Amino acid sequence: MNMIKNYKIHCISEALSPITHMMGSSGNESVLNREYILHNNVLKQIPVLSGNAIRHRMIREPGVLYLIQVCDLVGKLNIDQANYLFNGGSLTESSISENLAKIANMQELLPLIRLLGGSFRNQVVGGSLIVLRGLLICEENRNRIIKMIPSQYTMPDNVFRSSEDFIDQYQYTRGDTRKRVDAKLILDGKENNEDTNLMIYNGQTIIAGSIFYHGFILQNVSYLELGALLHSLSQWEFNNGTIGGSLRIGHGKLKMEIFFEEDKDFMGSEINIGQAIIDYIEHVDKNKSKIVDWLFSTFPKIEKKKGKKDDQKLENNSLLD
Repeated sequence: MNMIKNYKIHCISEALSPITHMMGSSGNESVLNREYILHNNVLKQIPVLSGNAIRHRMIREPGVLYLIQVCDLVGKLNIDQANYLFNGGSLTESSISENLAKIANMQELLPLIRLLGGSFRNQVVGGSLIVLRGLLICEENRNRIIKMIPSQYTMPDNVFRSSEDFIDQYQYTRGDTRKRVDAKLILDGKENNEDTNLMIYNGQTIIAGSIFYHGFILQNVSYLELGALLHSLSQWEFNNGTIGGSLRIGHGKLKMEIFFEEDKDFMGSEINIGQAIIDYIEHVDKNKSKIVDWLFSTFPKIEKKKGKKDDQKLENNSLLD
């Protein structure tokens, strides 16, 4: 299907564990990522999930890991290829060569990358995906969330509380083996007189049960691009569905519900999420060898240029032969 359309996907995500999406630190305490909003004529800082974190964690990373696995690229990518897939690439050359054929092939073979956009070594290619920030559903955000969310969605009861009600503190201690009761059986005893290595670290967290509103706007996309987005979200959810930091200690788990602004596609049919994902999976499987060829032709390995020392070494070696 080559017809194009705009889609708007709304997401309601519930925190199943504390969320520690941080913006920095104050003294020894890590502080939550926040944004200023004007509420009742007063400036307030409200926790927010950045669009960049959502875009990378929910869409790009799971989608790219799937491509690498299916296309048998594990351990085979050079750094430019890996950066292009995982981070959108970067401009490393000033001159622009003729990239029209490369762009056309990318858009045909890689719906996910067409959606996200990226940079060749000498040209930026824009994407078609807009990612909405994750807004904490709280009293301070009430007005803008009501304006953004479709009227047919019924908001859960008692969610419009003060944002401070959803913020808690955490404190953990990084251990020191010398404090174990069996330390004498483990250590050689030479370090026993040194200062302890115990470290206390703490910070702010958004409590489990908190709810966020976020979403995705797809501009002028094909059904395959829609399928690529939905497939990435399904991969993200299958692989534990997390956001933010401290995942190693059980933070960051989200449970997401999605629904469309409109429930029909460009053909006037009901949007079938499962079929869109299947179509995308079949497309990747059918074109995986072409995807690999495109990556290696677009981002060939750059041989290191020989400097004067390398040239002298070669000359000396030739004299020895």
